[in-house]
Amino acid sequence: MNSTRSRLVRFYAASLHLHPPAFRAEFGTEMQAVFEQALAQQKGIRAMVAFCLREVRDLPGAVLGNQWYLLTRGGCIMSGQPDLVKSSKWEAFWGMLPFLAFGLVSIWERSPLPGSAIYPFLGFYLLALAGLLSGWVRGFPLWSFSYLGWSLVFAWWWTNMRTPGFRFFGQSILHWGWSIWLPLVATVLIALLWTRSLQPIKALILGIWRDWTCLSLALDTFAAFALLIYDENHHPYVLLFLLASTLTASAAVWFFLRSDRALRRMVFLLAGFTALVVIGGVCEATWDFNAYYHFSPAPEPWYLSLLRWVLAFIVYTIILFFPGILGWLRHRTKLAKG
Repeated sequence: MNSTRSRLVRFYAASLHLHPPAFRAEFGTEMQAVFEQALAQQKGIRAMVAFCLREVRDLPGAVLGNQWYLLTRGGCIMSGQPDLVKSSKWEAFWGMLPFLAFGLVSIWERSPLPGSAIYPFLGFYLLALAGLLSGWVRGFPLWSFSYLGWSLVFAWWWTNMRTPGFRFFGQSILHWGWSIWLPLVATVLIALLWTRSLQPIKALILGIWRDWTCLSLALDTFAAFALLIYDENHHPYVLLFLLASTLTASAAVWFFLRSDRALRRMVFLLAGFTALVVIGGVCEATWDFNAYYHFSPAPEPWYLSLLRWVLAFIVYTIILFFPGILGWLRHRTKLAKG
């Protein structure tokens, strides 16, 4: 009987590893002692079996409850610290501004307004770089990761951009290539000369280490970019769809920045991404691509379209939550030192 109790206690101790590390570190020893005492009070095999079955029944609820508590209130994987810093209304505005600006420039490009959209897009690039410089000087607050992401996304996008007829100071630029990265490099050099310190770079790394949602905000810029282009979309009401997508992306970032909980921040970004996918999907489905380009009709089964969007959502979710590993590593490091 004693050997059976010992094995059951060891099994219970192993089951405690299903709980979050922070919970196990604080309550694990006490829970094991309580279980051992309660098990010793059971008289006979039937009573022990009934007691263990009740513990097994209650285990999933307890584990999920503790995981949810730490996700929403604690300092484990989802937060990096118990309470994140909520951005002020002005900071939230500055953080969402490049999302709003990119959407408006995309609307400009698709509108019948006179003039080329090249200059508005380059103006957006200057806005992103100015925000990056300002955030660098201020030690990379949360809103600045929006500008960091957009600066990198734009430079990557325009590396293969062709602008026939565009002239800069009398110099014709047909293919941008690596030259589009020069303003970004210049911004970094100006920031280094301005601060005369590597402390902002340290603040950037530590900021991501302490609050991994900073990196998620930077990654969100690529999703917004991809869903605000509406490339080769000639829907008669494409400007209205673009406006709806722009406001949706901007609102998601606004609420993200105004939240002080990691889980809520991720919910806002995922909700914004889902809404952008739905708006874009409706836009794509309500105009005749084949008729516009005089192609033979080739309808795609609805389930294949749905599968494509579901896969896109899953991939985006994985990318968005990938920085959460940093929060997990930080938490494990903290436990090891403690």
